[in-house]
Amino acid sequence: MAMQQQQCLRSKCTIVGVILIVVVIGIINNSRRIQVITSTNYVNIISVTNNNDFNGESCFRARNDTIPKNLYGKLQTPYINLGFAKMGTSSIHSFFGCAGYRSTHYRCSVTTSCAECIRQSVEEGLPPLHYCVMADVYSQIDDGSHGHYPQIEYLKEFVNGYPNATFLLPFRSMEKWYKSMQNWHNQEKGMDEHLMMANISGLPVGIGRNIEEFSTWWCWHVNRVRELVTQSPSHALVEINLEDASLSERMSDLFDIDESCWGHVNANHELHPDLNNYTETTTGETMGWFVVGKKMIRGKNGTRRKINKP
Repeated sequence: MAMQQQQCLRSKCTIVGVILIVVVIGIINNSRRIQVITSTNYVNIISVTNNNDFNGESCFRARNDTIPKNLYGKLQTPYINLGFAKMGTSSIHSFFGCAGYRSTHYRCSVTTSCAECIRQSVEEGLPPLHYCVMADVYSQIDDGSHGHYPQIEYLKEFVNGYPNATFLLPFRSMEKWYKSMQNWHNQEKGMDEHLMMANISGLPVGIGRNIEEFSTWWCWHVNRVRELVTQSPSHALVEINLEDASLSERMSDLFDIDESCWGHVNANHELHPDLNNYTETTTGETMGWFVVGKKMIRGKNGTRRKINKP
């Protein structure tokens, strides 16, 4: 009897062991679903593969084939940046402002951030930019360290509310982005620490302790933007590699804008010595939060009219 019990016990252990192995293999093979994060009135499933990609495409690399050649120079306004703070927002603002577009950056009035007027618009059931200043370009719609990110919270409202918009999604090295946030305005408390306590969807309080957690948040956002924007054929999504040596030429081709308008703005030159050849902008201009714009645009081959107005 004792021997039979021992054999039975060994059989059960073997079965349990096999089950555990199967479960572990299943977790590895299905590592796309890593974590469920709950924040205020929002539940996100962060889906990241072992290679941090979505449908075989990296969430850390900009795609250069999202806009067909026949649409170059014909992309419609408004141009809305869905990227994050410290990811080239000032350079985008300066580029379009230099060309003559009506562009706003961070603020949508003298006293109000774009994030605030967007929140007010959505809460009243209106399109996200209804109470914001009218512009061709919205180069930064979040309020940075304060933790209000409409490009996350109201992404669906933007996609549904502006069916012909051109969305921008800039990319930069996660290491450089993280270091830039840590050294934000050279303050004692970096932007990363502020965001860790802001309770943003996908980045609830306490998450954001290191570059890996911020990278996961960014990857989730990229995958979500790609999925939602591409559901409508009327939308255009321009992905911008900020570290591409030929980016000025690419931006010039995409938007039919004088190539000299592209430059690196608001860069910390102690952190990024590779940018020391640049002045405040390549044109020597300093842009305020709002550029009024002009009737004519500085195109690749001389002045031209705007494609359309918002």
